[in-house]
Order: sequence, then structure tokens, then C-alpha cells
Amino acid sequence: MGAKRVLAAMSGGVDSSVAAALLQQQGFEVVGVTMKLYPDSGKASMKSCCGFAPAFDARCVAEQLGIRYSVVNAEELFQEKVVDDFCREYAAGRTPNPCIRCNTYLKFDFLIAKATELGCAYVATGHYAQIRDNRLYRANDRAKDQSYFLYTLTRKNIGRILFPVGDKEKSETRAIARSLNLPVHDKEESQDICFLPRGKYREFLEDHGIVGGPGPIVTLLGETVGTHTGLHCYTIGQRKGLGPLGERSYVVSMDPEANVLVVGSKDDVLANTIEVRALSVCNDPIVDGGQYDVLIRYKAKPKKAQVFVTGPDTLKIIFTEPVDAPAAGQAAVLYRDTEVMGGGIISRKVS
Repeated sequence: MGAKRVLAAMSGGVDSSVAAALLQQQGFEVVGVTMKLYPDSGKASMKSCCGFAPAFDARCVAEQLGIRYSVVNAEELFQEKVVDDFCREYAAGRTPNPCIRCNTYLKFDFLIAKATELGCAYVATGHYAQIRDNRLYRANDRAKDQSYFLYTLTRKNIGRILFPVGDKEKSETRAIARSLNLPVHDKEESQDICFLPRGKYREFLEDHGIVGGPGPIVTLLGETVGTHTGLHCYTIGQRKGLGPLGERSYVVSMDPEANVLVVGSKDDVLANTIEVRALSVCNDPIVDGGQYDVLIRYKAKPKKAQVFVTGPDTLKIIFTEPVDAPAAGQAAVLYRDTEVMGGGIISRKVS
């Protein structure tokens, strides 16, 4: 395996393009790869990283840099690990984060195996996160930090991963792309989940067989106050789309078996304690009773908490101050200062 050969995951965006260029400047033999995740005929074919348009942009960059480039088909794995799971979770009344599963199973597990096949020692991406001494840290640019999505990386994988733009501000990355005259230097960023056309959750879920019928909206006291249009249309903490209920209300919980949506006040969606399953640690074991900063959604601010290990892969997290609307299916990620220690999937709000 070539110690200086690296597989550069190229999505056709400015970050991964600059990452490939920087690695080439550092003397690496760069092998550009784009994963084809969605059929060209699908609704998401023009979206970032899922179809033929990103591959065209990535190929143009690779040709300009003079590096090897290929497209690898990962449609079946993406469908199984990301899309099907996304639909199952919504059908169960949970709010999944498909980007975490895509990073875990596609951008790293799959690409590391592909890198080995191609004789590459490393996999590089355009993520905003940092690796130092085989440990994972937040990016310098906090507004772009993507470490929340990477908590499932293990010590073994971290040793084979490079984040060339992780120590840079986004503006610096774009300036580098402009200075190199890369054809994607002014390309806009994709803000939505890549396989959801224009963020149309309901349409996508219904196209994939998740069709929920109307049912009662009830208060925590059991009083029926309205009718929902299908549980897959809602998430914990949601206020919009509930209709006129007489007072400002928020989604507190869902009962998929009874097809019931439970609403309450803003205080009712706050939580002091949550339980977490499917624990994954980056390096050191989670300390039972230890103090951590915990992030319960991307772009939220980390909150101080005491963490208790309740099983081989489960935690109970008690926050110093209440947190807003933790949703089952989302991730809770643990930090020590800027280092990512690990995380898991929120299973429920305890109190």
C-alpha cells in the first residue's frame, strides 16, 4: 500500500476539490473518487453528491489537477443503510439523521475498503473537522464544523483519514479554490439532505410507502384538540403545521401504534435527562459519571452534562440546564473541550 497515495472523495463541491488540490501540493499521489449514490433518473440526481451533475464537476476538477479519477457505484449500499433506514425511522415516529449514517457506512467504511483495494493508505474528504495524534477534534471554523456527523469514527478508521480543509475558515477554502482557478470556486453549497428534493420530506416519504393517515392531536391530559395529517409530517418540538389549537403548542411525543400526536407547551418539550443507545466511542471509553459537553443537534450549542454508562452501548445524560426538544433518532455527541469523545442515538426523553 502506497504510504503517499490517498483516495480523495470528490463530491463536486469546493471543499472536496480544494482538499484534493492541497494533498497534491503536499506531494501525495491523489486518486479522485466520486460515489454514485442515486439513480440518474431519480429526483435527487441533480443534488449534491447523489448523481451525474456532481460527478461531472468532480471530473472537471480532477482533469485540471491531472489526477486519476473514477466514479464508483454505491447505490445499493446507500439505499439500504441511509434511505431505507430514514424511512423506517420516520415510520416509527423518530427523527433520523441520514448524514451520520452516510458518513459512517459510505464516506468512511465503504471508501476505506475502496482505498485498500486501490492501494491507498488514506481517505481524504472535504469535511470541516480536525485529526491530531489520531484523535478527532472540532474544526477551527465553528460555523462550518461537521464533527457532530463524525462521532462514529473509531481509532482504527481515524488513523486512515485526512481532513485537509479542517483547519481552515470556509472563506479561506474558497479563496484557495479561486487562486487555483478551480471550476467550482464559486459553486453554491447544498443546504438540504442530498436525496430530498428541495427538502420535501413528506413527498419523499410518501413516494417510499410511508403514508400515514390522519389521527387525533391530544394534550398531555388526553384532551383531543385537533387532527394531524400523518405522523411522518412532524418532529419533536415542531410548532408550525399543527393548525389552530387555541394556544401555542409544540409536538411533545408521538404514538405510531395509536396514530396519536401529543402536544404541549414550550416547557413540555424541554428535557433535563435523556437516554442514548448505540454508543460509539472515538478513542477513550466514556467515563461513568463524567462531565462532558453534549450536542443534541447540528448547529446547536454544546450543553454541560453528567454522563452515566448504563450498559455496553447505552448512556443516561443529565444536563446542567434543560435542553430544547431532544428528538428520538437524533444523535447526542459528547465532547471534552474541542475533542470528540463519541456519541449515540437518543432513544427517549426521561424528564
